[in-house]
Amino acid sequence: MIRKIVFVIAILAAFGLGVWLTSSFLHNKAKETTTSGATVLLEQVKQVRKMVTVEGNFSELYDETNIRNFTIYLPMPSTWSFSKQATLKVTGKVLVGYDLKEIQIRIDSTNHQLILSKLPDPEIISVDHQLEYKNLEESYFNSFSPEDYTRISKNAKAVLSEKAKESGLLEKAAEQGNQMIDIMRVLVEAAGWTLLVEEESGQLLPFDSLSILD
Repeated sequence: MIRKIVFVIAILAAFGLGVWLTSSFLHNKAKETTTSGATVLLEQVKQVRKMVTVEGNFSELYDETNIRNFTIYLPMPSTWSFSKQATLKVTGKVLVGYDLKEIQIRIDSTNHQLILSKLPDPEIISVDHQLEYKNLEESYFNSFSPEDYTRISKNAKAVLSEKAKESGLLEKAAEQGNQMIDIMRVLVEAAGWTLLVEEESGQLLPFDSLSILD
């Protein structure tokens, strides 16, 4: 009878210990917290007068290889090469349009003329890109550093800019710019005025006589 009581007490103690351990584990787990912090530095505020007329989305594979050579002169000259290679997928959005800060608009109320001058050429406004590393290979004496990742990101961004130029986005932006000025011409003429564009030589030409923003 005593053995049975002891056996029951042992089972109850083991059960209670298990409950206590489980409760302690869950309690401690519930106390786990994750904290993060960020510091935002506002370095400069500038007025921006830019007009986006074309947007292009690109996806490219970018590969970069770096080889570092070490020469040991004792007991005899020997050169060892250590390489590192990064293969990544670059995706991004390229915005093309016009910087309007230099454009000038003059009004000749006597002759009912609206004169545009210093019209800008289309340019790449911004490149928003993301990197997805597919493969990284490095050696003990030639490994990737934080500066390498910064350089790779900069080079990948430059690749997207070149692809945007090769794809004809600047030409498409010029077409959109011409269409917008043509709309302006229609509105000006509807009011009984004339829209003129001043060339670098100082000559005034009607907008419909040439493509201004090519």
